Amino acid sequence: MRVLCLTNMWPTEAQPDYGAFVAAMCGALEARGVAVEVAAIEARGGGPLRTPTKYGRLAATAARRAHAADVIYAHYLFPTGAIAAAAGGLAGTPWVLTAHGGDVANLSRGVVRAATDPGLRGASGIIAVSGYLAEELAGAGVARGRIRVINMGVDLERFAPRERGPARARLGLPPDGEIILAVGGLTDRKNPLTLLQAVERLRATRPGVRLALVGSGPLAAAVGRGAERLGLTDLVAPGAVPHDEVADWMAAADVLAMVSRVEPLGQVALEALAVGRPVVATAVGGAREVVPDHGPGRIVDPLDPARIAAALDDVLARPPAAAECRAAAAPYALSQQAARVESVLADACRSDGETTASGNT
Repeated sequence: MRVLCLTNMWPTEAQPDYGAFVAAMCGALEARGVAVEVAAIEARGGGPLRTPTKYGRLAATAARRAHAADVIYAHYLFPTGAIAAAAGGLAGTPWVLTAHGGDVANLSRGVVRAATDPGLRGASGIIAVSGYLAEELAGAGVARGRIRVINMGVDLERFAPRERGPARARLGLPPDGEIILAVGGLTDRKNPLTLLQAVERLRATRPGVRLALVGSGPLAAAVGRGAERLGLTDLVAPGAVPHDEVADWMAAADVLAMVSRVEPLGQVALEALAVGRPVVATAVGGAREVVPDHGPGRIVDPLDPARIAAALDDVLARPPAAAECRAAAAPYALSQQAARVESVLADACRSDGETTASGNT
């Protein structure tokens, strides 16, 4: 099976975290013997002048390569999904769309919805990365029976349990003291300012606890000012790091905090659990589908710093065993999720062949 993966996110040396989950899934499909060719955008943003240009280039590449593919595997409904529909329609190649979050929320915008509808209607398969997102899609008018729920999976080899001390030494962190880790963009949705408030409250009972924020984004300056104002002057903020280094940060920490205002799933939660670290996760979105509200996890209101602080204190006071955390992640192994994605892609190829054979193109 020859797959053309279209994605508006792909990691580079300059932006190692950008779409790392897409690259990991493509690698897992290749490990299963699937031939994957990637057409990707490798840079964030670009502004009103550069954005049309970079998507135009992606569309041109897709149009050139679609003829040689058995199926197009597109990430994000728009604009990538629309490009898949245009290229697939011209080449007679079926396409499968994967919805990740913001692309579903954008369906409420009339212009975006109009541009997305052809891709949705003509798709041979639609994947949502969580049950929460599948229900959001259904609420937007996509038949629930057309949607498969398959998250992007976690690489259990890359994200494996490792000792905290050596991980801290590799990262230049002090060997003692508790560390709360957050991994992700410093954006309003990821909610880092509320997490700062929660950690400031937690210091009333755990004065030595520290916060590490791995990621970059538009709120970086506001986070720095907030940390200073709240007395969190020992905040660790390395910015974006290579995906391979994320596992060391998770191993170095005592708990991962993922308190987004909404989180369609929360890939980093699975990664932290796989490394053997507990997770305090937002109640809004799909994270609660993979993070239990006991043992290796706690589910919290992301807008309540007092509740976040209490959950962090609870899990630090009663840390679960690494094996218990890893067991929570095991059902979502990347290899297993790749097998499920491969099945959807293969079904798309078969259904297209059956349709072509019957003359109903």
